[in-house]
Amino acid sequence: MPGRSVTPVPGTAVISGAGRGFGAALADVLTAEQWTVYGIVRPGFAAEARVGGSVRFLEWDIAHSCPEDVAEVLAEASIDVVVNNAAVGSSQKTLSSVDSGSLAQLLDNNVAGAVRVTQASLDGLLRTGPGGRRPLVVNVSSRLGSASLHAEGAFAGFGTSYGYRLSKAALNMLTLSLHEEFGAEMDAWSVHPGALKTGMGRPGASKEPAAAARELLHEFNKHRGTGPRFFELGSSASLPW
Repeated sequence: MPGRSVTPVPGTAVISGAGRGFGAALADVLTAEQWTVYGIVRPGFAAEARVGGSVRFLEWDIAHSCPEDVAEVLAEASIDVVVNNAAVGSSQKTLSSVDSGSLAQLLDNNVAGAVRVTQASLDGLLRTGPGGRRPLVVNVSSRLGSASLHAEGAFAGFGTSYGYRLSKAALNMLTLSLHEEFGAEMDAWSVHPGALKTGMGRPGASKEPAAAARELLHEFNKHRGTGPRFFELGSSASLPW
């Protein structure tokens, strides 16, 4: 007798950088599947949010401490997934062009910001929700964050900025650090979404953010507690750390 298919149960997600690009696409895809979504956006964005949207926008510049009102909302939620997506880019591609102050600001947003969002969401993540889903933190990384691939010369000539590569490598270490501390209670992933057609995308990037968002939802739906992962959306192929 064939087994019955299991209908995925909608969950609750916190997404940083939910105002544009991949974060906005993921928020749309999840809410279309009846997920509850808290979308973290820069101050001033929520007033311009789409009319009739079902995302609850939380205004927070994640380069700074969590505002009290946002902290209260997240503390009361039962959170299934946190997606650390917010990032700023850089054009400083050579050592001589790197401005240390700008680099520090980029890392504060892209890396320390992910730490702040995860900290603010931690109580909600560790609170068992109605679906009983194992909680998950997803760091939106890149194959360019792979130290192993760089050591092999896989990206020679790419011309990617120092800040981008440093921040994605650091996010991968955050994934591993979260697993080391919380592996018995929740999972942590680093994902490479592909070459997305966003404001930060490479010239010639052709993948629509909505396609990557649907691929991540697919991974959520089959998530059964898999430990630390670094993989490519779409193929689900593992990437070397």
